[in-house]
Amino acid sequence: MEIESKRTFPDLTCKYCKDLISTNEPDVLQCHECKEHTHIKCLKRGAVPGGLIGDVFFQYTCCTCSPSQSEQFVREKMPWLQAILLVLYHMQTRSPGLARKGYFHWKIHIASFIDHSWDILFRKDFKRKKKWMGTISGTLSHYSPHFFKSGTTLFNEQGWWTLTYPKLSPAQIVSLNIELMAEKQKLRDSKLAIDDLQLLRGILLTKPFVNEEMLQITTNAEPVTVEGGTVSKLIRTQKKKRFLLPTVASLGLPQLKKIKKSKSPEVKMDIPVVTKPPTYLDPLCHYNTSLDEHSRVAALSLRVRLMGGVRKEPILSQYTSIYLPPYIRRDVAIKPAWLRLMDEVKAKVNQHNTSWNLPKRFPLDFMYVQPEHIPAVNSLCNQFFWTGIDVSDILKYPDFSCVVLYKKLIVAFAFVVPDVNVNECYLSFIFTRPGWRKCGIARFMLYHLIQTCLGRDLTLHVSISNSALFLYQKFGFKVEYVVLDFYNRYMRDDTRESKHAFFCRLER
Repeated sequence: MEIESKRTFPDLTCKYCKDLISTNEPDVLQCHECKEHTHIKCLKRGAVPGGLIGDVFFQYTCCTCSPSQSEQFVREKMPWLQAILLVLYHMQTRSPGLARKGYFHWKIHIASFIDHSWDILFRKDFKRKKKWMGTISGTLSHYSPHFFKSGTTLFNEQGWWTLTYPKLSPAQIVSLNIELMAEKQKLRDSKLAIDDLQLLRGILLTKPFVNEEMLQITTNAEPVTVEGGTVSKLIRTQKKKRFLLPTVASLGLPQLKKIKKSKSPEVKMDIPVVTKPPTYLDPLCHYNTSLDEHSRVAALSLRVRLMGGVRKEPILSQYTSIYLPPYIRRDVAIKPAWLRLMDEVKAKVNQHNTSWNLPKRFPLDFMYVQPEHIPAVNSLCNQFFWTGIDVSDILKYPDFSCVVLYKKLIVAFAFVVPDVNVNECYLSFIFTRPGWRKCGIARFMLYHLIQTCLGRDLTLHVSISNSALFLYQKFGFKVEYVVLDFYNRYMRDDTRESKHAFFCRLER
């Protein structure tokens, strides 16, 4: 069966760029006054309010029809299904490094994102109930497997979810759900019984953006190949209850397998192989950079754990609601000891090659923190500081961050927590890799963060045996008092660093 992948309307064009708009193009807004369409990328302000990928749920007025001669956006009513679809679609596009094989945890990822993006997702008249997190888990279970796919079978652990159709935009899935509800109502009136997945399959066949992969998902019993053979994927009916999310009573109980008694003298049992959980002394444990404490090293690839990404488009700050440039600074003059050593090794190897020239060195990129940096930063913190560090909260205020990359390798980072007290910020972490130190990287990061916190005091704790104290004093930090056993809760007993700390302040 040939399915049309792309089709355009002859009279449907973008108001600004005048390009044709295809029927399966999701990022399009329609002015409710003149009814003309506009690409999101062609908007005068650069993006929709909030900057969420696939977010077209606004009452949009173009700059021509607006009385203020500027684009206006009014948030439409956002049901929970629509909000969860938008959050998952945004995270899988912008933050794939946070996922566990493509799945996101309903509480750690989805609920946390909705919590700090509440004002962006919902209108001001939408009240936050006390048990709103339970609504998220209920919505995911109710629309599974039609629009949400559970990772219980894959991970043998509840609470992980992904989109059933990750290539469809939230607006397309919402339109599918509206059609599905309308068809179900017609079937109720005619008293016909048809499975919901078969009904959804029939709707998909009429869409121009459908492909064979989507049709296989909606098949009632498709053979799925697994290790050791093939099994049939059974689709449960709605009458059968599904317990896809953990309950309070089940979290503390071990998973036991009951064995029926047999009258035969010999009973053969398949004893599962239980792997020993990683210990904090194991070096590989420090490279478990997932934001979930239960995930393992195999959940993320080595490239994601060790390397960051370079995003060239502006970054929207949720703290100040301004767009940050992709680069703070690009430096080609800094020469760390590691790069000088690599140049000497290359020169030694090619000393007899008269036509060889030393290749051009790549610049050091000073940039704001991005979601794809979090796994590698967590890995460095767990390796060089102490275990259990998770810096994902810094994504709420990327203005107060600085990450340094050489190509795609993270070599340094520094973070500040804003407004810990009135007119006071706190320097939580500053780190440079061994071999990249004493060349000015940490000095510029500290200078940049001090300039970011203008008008506010900047405080920090530093071990009394840490030579970084001299760097802080050069910038005007003064020791206020000594905190005894400050690092006693974090550092191991065999560490060489002093567990006593100086509390320093830079007064403004």
